[in-house]
Amino acid sequence: MYILGLTTMGESAAALLRDGQLVAAAEEERFSRKKHHIGFPFNAVRYCLDEAGIGLKDVAYVGHYWKPWVLGHRIIQTLATLPTAYSHFRARVARGRDQLTGAYRVMFKLRSTLERNFGPGPYQLVYVDHHMSHAASAFLVSPFDSAAVFTVDGVGEDTTTLFAHGQGTRIREISRVRLPHSLGQFYSAVTNFLGFDMFQGDEYKVMGMAAWGEPEFADALHQKVLKSNGHGDFRLDISYVDHQLARKNLFSEKMKQLLGEPRLPKEEILQRHFNVAASAQRVLEDIAMDLVEYLRRQTHEENLVMAGGVALNSVMNGRIVRDSGFKNIYIQPAAMDAGGSLGSALYVWHTVLGHGREFVMRHAYTGPGFTQEQCLQAIQDRPLGYVEASEEDVIQRTARSVADGKLVAWFQGRMEWGPRALGSRSFLADPRRPEIKETINRKIKLREPFRPFAPSILEEYCEEVFGARFDAPFMITVFPVREEMKKKIPAVIHVDGTARPQLVSKKESPRYWKVIDEFRKISGVPVVLNTSFNIQEPIVCTPQDAVNCFLRSDADLLVMDRLLITKK
Repeated sequence: MYILGLTTMGESAAALLRDGQLVAAAEEERFSRKKHHIGFPFNAVRYCLDEAGIGLKDVAYVGHYWKPWVLGHRIIQTLATLPTAYSHFRARVARGRDQLTGAYRVMFKLRSTLERNFGPGPYQLVYVDHHMSHAASAFLVSPFDSAAVFTVDGVGEDTTTLFAHGQGTRIREISRVRLPHSLGQFYSAVTNFLGFDMFQGDEYKVMGMAAWGEPEFADALHQKVLKSNGHGDFRLDISYVDHQLARKNLFSEKMKQLLGEPRLPKEEILQRHFNVAASAQRVLEDIAMDLVEYLRRQTHEENLVMAGGVALNSVMNGRIVRDSGFKNIYIQPAAMDAGGSLGSALYVWHTVLGHGREFVMRHAYTGPGFTQEQCLQAIQDRPLGYVEASEEDVIQRTARSVADGKLVAWFQGRMEWGPRALGSRSFLADPRRPEIKETINRKIKLREPFRPFAPSILEEYCEEVFGARFDAPFMITVFPVREEMKKKIPAVIHVDGTARPQLVSKKESPRYWKVIDEFRKISGVPVVLNTSFNIQEPIVCTPQDAVNCFLRSDADLLVMDRLLITKK
């Protein structure tokens, strides 16, 4: 039986199950080349069907990650702002009008949209609650038979946070937090306050900035803006921070009095801005800790799973791992809305249809893969030279190039699912060289100098690098690095002495593991610097994308399949 899952608003995506096993999953942005693609995922659906060798006529169920008719609470919240803040009311009405004529309209026309583009089919369409889709996307692919379930984002329908208990194939809801109280919307508003763009997913810039600042405004934010009661609830005072106004870069006088004037996009970043970022990060973490502690008391579980856009905050995740009291934590690699496509399909298979669980998501290589012939076609008539090498030569020459200080563009196997490059679509560099960080930020990625780079580490050496063993295959959690290792791999150490690792498994990623192991034999370090293969665009998908990006970059070598490619 085939089940197709869909995400159709921001971060559009598709996922396909066959008898409960994941066949394919991909985000639309990788095909359209539009970051955080909004709209129906035509290309992602086509890819999933092609990967399975089927048509829509072979699909039994289509799951969707949102119930678009759940509008009552939003309408009430909009009306509640009318007597006290007309600007807030007007912003909400405008936002609602845009959604109803745009993304919501698409959701109500799913069947006709599918059949117009992919032909008729006998499938049953199932709309799944947004946060339950998030919950399913994490718990039902986790290694746990039972776990506490914590989902947190900007908003889905009317919910911003879900507390639940997963047992077997069932996810029992405990409680919810609803609009306007949202950790995701708070953090997004601060993102725009600092001169970045929430529409481009710039929240991670705020997270990177935070380590460079002091949380001088944290107490004031706790007292006046975002308050937790310690019992699974929190309150956001929208008279200070209103997400709908922040979307248009409008901020209240109360917010300006608290934090100073907002930064304009092209303005210099001052220490005060770093301190605002540090304060917002501290408040987010403190409240998240209160919430997961409440969930632990409610479930008496030692396992925790997390999803939702806020679950991509890897610094917060690291604190939860270290200090929450949960023994084991699992976070699905596409924790943001794209993962809802997978979650809705899983929910149908396990919860609606009652099938048992067998699949555990241990890797994220679920996107398109390409043959060597397709890679060769992509370099024809381009200003490139190449040699075809043996498998052993590919591994050795890639590792030697990295050790010699060269930047390698690495394009192998199936594309990753989620926002992290995990050794299929990556730029690789030597983590021993502190200067490489500035070089890549300035000359390759064209991004802010305060942004850190992440390490890919042989999983067998986790304890040597961090002083403890843990599971981190998806580069989604930050951990403190041992003092003696900080000097050995400075290019992947953030200013606060932490790193966001991908632990690489020989079983799940054998070729990438061999490259890192060969680099270890040369350098004595079981680590490479890994950053996503892209320049101000979505991560590359096809060989053509890879060639185009390589030619625009200052990278020295492109490795596609067994082709070693250089610029003429």
